[in-house]
Amino acid sequence: MSDKTNEIIIDFTSLNELAMNQMAAQVQRLMNIIMTGTYYPATIRGTPMQVDRFTRALSAEKDYVIAYNKHGLDNPATYKSRYRLDGAVKSFEKDTGLVWPFK
Repeated sequence: MSDKTNEIIIDFTSLNELAMNQMAAQVQRLMNIIMTGTYYPATIRGTPMQVDRFTRALSAEKDYVIAYNKHGLDNPATYKSRYRLDGAVKSFEKDTGLVWPFK
């Protein structure tokens, strides 16, 4: 039985300053969980575009961290991952009006 109070909820539909701070903390928590490869319940709410841009940016962030840890900073694979991340973050910020929390 899972405890719903521990579930990660990222909601783009009700954003104010307090919600933005909570969302940033939830995104960091989600990224830490994703990097471990474990399952954890998470709910992402918003328009289909917001959810898509968020998942693409989060995936690109994970790929960049993995490439950086595996190859180091001065490797073409790391540069490629960083370029993909920059594009995903730019799309996220443009389409949601929010600043990506991992800069």
